[in-house]
Amino acid sequence: MSAPLSGEPVRARLDADGRIIAAEEPLARLQADAGGDPHGLIAVPSLAALVRLAARLHIPISRAVRAAQGDADISMWVQIRPEESGFALSIVDWQVSTPRQWPGELGSLLSRGFRQPEPGWPWQVDMQLRFRQVDAGHAAINHEPPREGEPLTAYFRLDAVIDEDVSPMPLVEALALRLPFKDQHARLRVDEAIHYRISGEPLFDEQGALMGYRGRAVRFGESRVGEKASTPPPKAEIFEMFGPGLGRRVDQALRQPIGRIIANAGTISEQRQGSLREDYVNYAADIAVAGRHLLEIVDDLADLQAVERPGFTVAKEEIDLADLARRAAGLLHVRAKERGIRIQTPPLGEVAPARGNYRRTLQILCNLMANAVRHTPRDSTIWVRVDVEKGRARAIVADQGGGIDPSDHERIFERFERLGLSGSQGSGLGLYISRKLAHAMGGEVTVDSALGQGARFTLDLPLWRE
Repeated sequence: MSAPLSGEPVRARLDADGRIIAAEEPLARLQADAGGDPHGLIAVPSLAALVRLAARLHIPISRAVRAAQGDADISMWVQIRPEESGFALSIVDWQVSTPRQWPGELGSLLSRGFRQPEPGWPWQVDMQLRFRQVDAGHAAINHEPPREGEPLTAYFRLDAVIDEDVSPMPLVEALALRLPFKDQHARLRVDEAIHYRISGEPLFDEQGALMGYRGRAVRFGESRVGEKASTPPPKAEIFEMFGPGLGRRVDQALRQPIGRIIANAGTISEQRQGSLREDYVNYAADIAVAGRHLLEIVDDLADLQAVERPGFTVAKEEIDLADLARRAAGLLHVRAKERGIRIQTPPLGEVAPARGNYRRTLQILCNLMANAVRHTPRDSTIWVRVDVEKGRARAIVADQGGGIDPSDHERIFERFERLGLSGSQGSGLGLYISRKLAHAMGGEVTVDSALGQGARFTLDLPLWRE
C-alpha cells in the first residue's frame, strides 16, 4: 500500500448521481478495496457522505475525512466542487498511518527491514491554527488530546528558544513565510511540566493557496532506537515588567473579544444586514478603528515582553534592506493612500545586503514608515532610501512632517512615549521596540530632525559578508 507522491493532489470526476467517471490510481484502489465498482457510486462511506452533502447543498465543500484500507488508516483533506455535469473531487492531503507494533516485536521488525514508527503523534491545523485532525487514540499522546477546532495556542504554550544560531519562534516565522519548521519548543497548557518539540509543513490547495499545516508533536525524552533521547530545555528566567505570564493573560483576556468587536462592528458599518442610519454606520466604523488600535497595542505589549527578556537575541541571516523596504511600503500602501501620501521606495534592482533577521527587520521598517505616515501632511511624499558604506547597510525613511526638536531625539525612543500623538494614535512602543530589535541584530535606529524640517529615521545594520 502506498500514498500518492507528497504534495500531489488525487483527483476524480463524478457524474450528477455521484458515480465515478474517472479516478486517479490511489482513489481507484481505495474504491476497489472498499468493494465498490470502478465506475459505480463511491463505496467509501465517509467520501460518499461528503458527495451526498455537496449534492444536497450545491456548494463547494472542504473537509477532513478518514477511511480504512486494510490494516491502515487513511487521513485525507477532501475538496468537492459541484459542476454542470457532476462533481470534481480532489484530495490535497493523503496520509497513511499503521498501528504501532508492540515494543517486544520492534527489534525483530527492524532487523527484517521494517521502518520504525515515527516518534510523536501527528496533528493538522487549518489557517486559523485550529486542530482539524488528531488521532485521539494514538499511543504516543498519553494525556488528554486536543479537541477538533481547539486553537493550537490554547493547547500548547509556545516557548522561545534562547539560542543565537536558531530562530527563537520557528512556528511563527514559518507561518509568516509559508515554510516548513522544526523544533518549536512547547508545553501543555494543562500541565506545563510536559514539554514537546513540534515540527510541521505547510499544506496548499490546488490553486497554491495555504490551507493549513500538518506535523508531529514529539515529547522530550522520546526518540528513535539508537538516537539520544532529548531533554527539555532549561527554564529561562524571564524578566516580565508586568508580572509573569503577561503575554498569555493579554492574549486570553483581550485578543479574542477585541477580534469579535472588530468583526461585528465591521458587519454593521458595511450594512450587510440591511441599511442603517448614517450616524449608526459611523459609530460602528469608529468602533472598528478603535478595536484595531487595541489589537496593535496587544501586539506591541507581546513584543515588549520579548525584547525586555535578558539575553534576548534573534536569528541572523542574509537579508536585502532594499527588498524589505519595498515590502514594508506595500504593506502600508492602503493606509498611506487614504491620506494621499506617496511612499517612494528604492527602485527595483537596487540591493543593500545586510546581516539581520528577515521578520524583525520588516517589522522595524513598517514601524518607521507607519510613524512617517502619521506625521506627514496629506498629499505629500515619504522617501525611503538605502545605501552601503564602511561595512554597514542602511535604510533611511524621510518624511515632510513638522520635525522633532533635537532635545526630544532620545526621548522618542523611550517606552510609552507618544510625542505629539492624540489618544487614538500609536502605543508609544513602536520606536522603543524597533531600537531594541536593531540592537539584537548588531544595529541601531537613529533620528536626524529639527522643528519644521521633517524627520529622517535610519536603520543601520552590519553588511552581509560571506
